[in-house]
Amino acid sequence: MAAKRSCDGAKAIVLATVLGVALTAFSLCAYGVRWSPAELDVTQSPGTEATYVITLYNDGEQPAELRIYVWDWVRTLEGQNDLGIAPNSVRWTFDRAFAAGEVVTVRYAARLPEGGPASVEGSYQSWSPQVAGAIAGPSEVPGEAPVGTGALGAAPALVTRVVESVSAEGEAGIALSIRPTSDFQGLTIVETYGERVELSCVECGGGTFDTVNRSCSEWISLSRDEATLQPGQSAEIRATVRTPTRFSGTCWSIVQAESRPVSLGEVAGTQIVARPTVGLKIFVTAPGTEKAEGRVIDVQQTVADPLTLQAAFENTGNVQLVVVCEAQIVDRNGAVVRTLRFEESGRDYFRILPGSVRVVTLVDASGVPLPAGVYQATVVFDFGGAGAVLGVRAFRIR
Repeated sequence: MAAKRSCDGAKAIVLATVLGVALTAFSLCAYGVRWSPAELDVTQSPGTEATYVITLYNDGEQPAELRIYVWDWVRTLEGQNDLGIAPNSVRWTFDRAFAAGEVVTVRYAARLPEGGPASVEGSYQSWSPQVAGAIAGPSEVPGEAPVGTGALGAAPALVTRVVESVSAEGEAGIALSIRPTSDFQGLTIVETYGERVELSCVECGGGTFDTVNRSCSEWISLSRDEATLQPGQSAEIRATVRTPTRFSGTCWSIVQAESRPVSLGEVAGTQIVARPTVGLKIFVTAPGTEKAEGRVIDVQQTVADPLTLQAAFENTGNVQLVVVCEAQIVDRNGAVVRTLRFEESGRDYFRILPGSVRVVTLVDASGVPLPAGVYQATVVFDFGGAGAVLGVRAFRIR
């Protein structure tokens, strides 16, 4: 694979805000640190082991002391990389106000490894005021009932874990109860397991649910976990991938090189701490098991001038898709009066991971408003070969 520059995660990403300290990740490329190759996409059969060489370069003018580790990532609905999910974790994000005395419950399912127990620990964090705490409850699933139901210290919210059921197939049903003791804005909840567990949301309670069920983080071991690079130096790292005896489609993770935290000052009482990073994405695909499939969830006309459409596409297959999107606008006579094409950052395509949803915006670039009347928008998502799906929406311009 030809070497090219890797500047993954060039935009700042807030990873966490704990007790008045906001942790932010931004790209080490600004400091001249990069990976080669920029991305590792391999085909490897189940139950095999292979080693790949990846290289860190310091093209900058300052020494770089780096910590190297394997992590998980997902993409947002808008296509941005989200590095805020740890391996074997599930996260809920509530962007709303909570009132003292209300009770909110979220439920999720955890498919346990071979039906056996799995260790779990959780934490929560309110946004304003900023208070963090541990989730009360059993530290193993399945496990004993929680021993505490009162507030933890002066925390404004208590989250309690209860294992409600375990099926004969080894799927546990877990409930997290949120019981605020004072008003606050925003909440993040994270549950982390000690080993690979398949996690899915059953009742999200109005929060945004994120997890990575196709992680290959546990399959990857690195030959080194740190490196100090002087300007112009490089370091080779061997990434050994040991695939399980059964998997299909594509699984993924990211190898991160992270510099020392850097203080960026204080904003509104919150200390901003940056963790410069650069990531190399790894995709591992089981040969002969690939399924490229997708569907259109929704199409909406959102703005009349300039004509703007929003469409949601879901990857229902088991491999990452590269998707080209365009829309045709047809009048009542069946004539095509506009063609809208997706474009973002100079690209006419987007990538979407298995099980993910992407919301795209298409804007009429003609500069000429549509006359009043009834129209039909047909949005086509093409992901190669016979892979193309479409969504249709009628709308009126007044």
